[in-house]
Amino acid sequence: MRKICFIIIVLVHCSAETQTVDPEAIVNVRIEGDENTIFEAFILSTVKTITTSSGGTHRCDGTNNNASAIPVPTMTSSLDIAGSQEGFTWDGTYSTLYDDYTIVRIGNTSQTSSKFWSTFVDYEFTQVGGCQQKVKHGQHLLFAFDGYNKAHFLKLETSNSIIQIGDSLTVLVTDGRTGEPIHSATVGGMLTNATGHAQVTFKNLGAQRLKAERPDSIRSNTLVITVTA
Repeated sequence: MRKICFIIIVLVHCSAETQTVDPEAIVNVRIEGDENTIFEAFILSTVKTITTSSGGTHRCDGTNNNASAIPVPTMTSSLDIAGSQEGFTWDGTYSTLYDDYTIVRIGNTSQTSSKFWSTFVDYEFTQVGGCQQKVKHGQHLLFAFDGYNKAHFLKLETSNSIIQIGDSLTVLVTDGRTGEPIHSATVGGMLTNATGHAQVTFKNLGAQRLKAERPDSIRSNTLVITVTA
């Protein structure tokens, strides 16, 4: 009996995975200085090269120190764009060892021998330099002065952004990192209780801004409340 053997050749098509990252991201940037909020708004963050008076001109696109294989928006590029948008300046020294900037001043708030600028993404401490820290659409970026010495990073929330004049609004203050309710924080002239809540009454029409503060903590985000007749 004749035996017929077939050789089957299987062709496998292999394609390299293409890494795609959006070179732009809409992020919320908040900068809390020593005595006031320097900036708080959404911006369009992009890949860019940065120049500071103390550090010179260098790329700041996530590829710094080989953190990313491709250029991406970063923490420090977002700061630089916010400054250009709002008209404030900042300064940073540059390390060739870490291929990154260290922020030494934002606006009129400069670091001292014991107080420095710290950075957070969605209330979490960043673990790399600002030009290595990639940012994504919708993230909240916080630049906080003397953040290492603060007890809490306040987060202000409410379930209602529209209220009638004369009515009271319930707000909640927590630590953005831990979710812990924060007592004795001031919001709209009122103090939060043990559960982090306070009742705020509005006497003026239109857009009213609320912010939580406590001496040992970083100020909260701003809430904009619309007060109607």
